[in-house]
Amino acid sequence: MNARALAVLAALCLASAAQAQDAAPSTEHVTVTSDKMPPEKAMHDFIGSYTAPSPTLSKVTRWHAGVCPGVAGLPPSWNSSIAERLQAVASAAGAPVAKRGCRINIDIVFTKNPQALLDGVRDAKPVYLGYHDVAQEKRLATVSHAVQAWYMTQTVDSHGGIYTDDKLHPEGISIDSGGTTSHGGNTFQFPNAHVENWNGSRLGDERRSELMHALIVVDLDKISGSKLSALADDVAMLALAQTAAFDVCQPVVSIANLTAPCDAVLKTDALSNSDQAYLHALYAIDPNDSLVQQRSKIAYEMKKSLSAQ
Repeated sequence: MNARALAVLAALCLASAAQAQDAAPSTEHVTVTSDKMPPEKAMHDFIGSYTAPSPTLSKVTRWHAGVCPGVAGLPPSWNSSIAERLQAVASAAGAPVAKRGCRINIDIVFTKNPQALLDGVRDAKPVYLGYHDVAQEKRLATVSHAVQAWYMTQTVDSHGGIYTDDKLHPEGISIDSGGTTSHGGNTFQFPNAHVENWNGSRLGDERRSELMHALIVVDLDKISGSKLSALADDVAMLALAQTAAFDVCQPVVSIANLTAPCDAVLKTDALSNSDQAYLHALYAIDPNDSLVQQRSKIAYEMKKSLSAQ
């Protein structure tokens, strides 16, 4: 974040930390909840519901750079516990994990003032809200869930070119009279476009979508009484897998149902076997495949993992 955004974040986090003893969840040992193999339709429905494809490529988005979480708003030892749990879950899933001293790319904030925080992010760093235009910004920056996430993504083309998915500040291209494409030229300007290299086939176009940054905000007023371990696992799921399904009841036993209006049989206070199988499958698929192929492979890998348990 830039200096202004950091100032907003720091002020809110300090205020939240002072209130954390009364509002924050209790500490518990983290376990994995055992659950049976869900029906195939429920598994496919879960994959389709929880997985939010890239807004630019319509493909599954995941981390390529090592995840580096930073947690604020709770007592320091609790912040560290949540960050360590996220890294452990990432490692078990096969996701890349950054080394100590890394640059934070996952900001997790516990606060009693979530909307003030998002107003500051919208003002200082709107790209953190994800791919959007001005007309969508107010709605996108509105906090409406107990635990909510925003994702910044990038597209990588078949030649390794990297383009931030930023609709408000596209890179733009220029084309000279001879048809040569370059950035920042002075002939024909196309400020809302960029050139991507890709190969078209039914097996994929050799482009992939990657997570650049995740912002996860936990409303302390709405999670009072929840276990710290449960929130840590819920945050880990949100951090490693892009989703828009907040407080949506998933059809399988899942930590994603922690704050959702679900029957007790679908709730858990720790990562379920289905959750772990999903995350492992997410990081086993080919990032260049089409969305249909990716979802099919996730289902295949989940069944394989759950059948072995």
